[in-house]
Amino acid sequence: MGTVTILNMTPYSLQPVPEVGKEYHIFDDGKVRPNRHYIAKIQKLIYPDEAYEITALYKAWEEQVRECYWLFAQDTDYFVMAESDYDENPLYFVRTKDGGWFSIDYPGGWMGARLDIDGHLYEKMKEYYSEG
Repeated sequence: MGTVTILNMTPYSLQPVPEVGKEYHIFDDGKVRPNRHYIAKIQKLIYPDEAYEITALYKAWEEQVRECYWLFAQDTDYFVMAESDYDENPLYFVRTKDGGWFSIDYPGGWMGARLDIDGHLYEKMKEYYSEG
């Protein structure tokens, strides 16, 4: 797989690719609050050409890119499959325009979550909510 070009980004602005088997913090709808906080465990990294073979997944991603053009990048280097108590279905994270990761609404609706790859959102949440 070659270099992925995402609008207005250099490879240095991309967040790292999550590691299979590792747990990460996620935030429902990207809202960084304790009641929106979950943990996701990465199950599999799927290359875009592999995802293309999973027709429903690939079409869902294409639809999300069109409908949420302000959020999702036009390209992604991986489809990141994760399990979480957030939903009974697996989550599929793809690249965002800012180089991060956000899940698409597949296989069901209302499954959007921000992946906190380095824990900085979780730390900010703890700091903010411990002050109140």
